Parts: sequence; structure tokens; C-alpha cells
Amino acid sequence: MNDFKLPIIKEAHIQKRILSMDEYLEFVQFNLQNTFDKKGYEKWKEMLAVNVPFSIN
Repeated sequence: MNDFKLPIIKEAHIQKRILSMDEYLEFVQFNLQNTFDKKGYEKWKEMLAVNVPFSIN
């Protein structure tokens, strides 16, 4: 196997904070507003649609 040289974090000043449901909802809505590409989604959805008639005999 390859030897990976990953960084070692010696002093982590990360404080975990549990979000309330209201804070979580605000976080999700913010992300959807700023990361969701509606035009791209509509284009992708149209690309996936079957628009050729077919029948099973």
C-alpha cells in the first residue's frame, strides 16, 4: 500500500454546538438558496424524461 502523509492536528479548537430545529431549518434554507441551481436542475430533469412513444406487444 501507499504511505499517506496526512496532516496531524495537534490542537483542535473545534467546539461542537447542537443546533435547534429552527437554526437547522434556517441553515438548510440558506444552503438551498445559495447552492441549488434551479435552471440546471430543470435542464437535467428534462434530459432524463423519455419523450419517445413506445409500446409493449
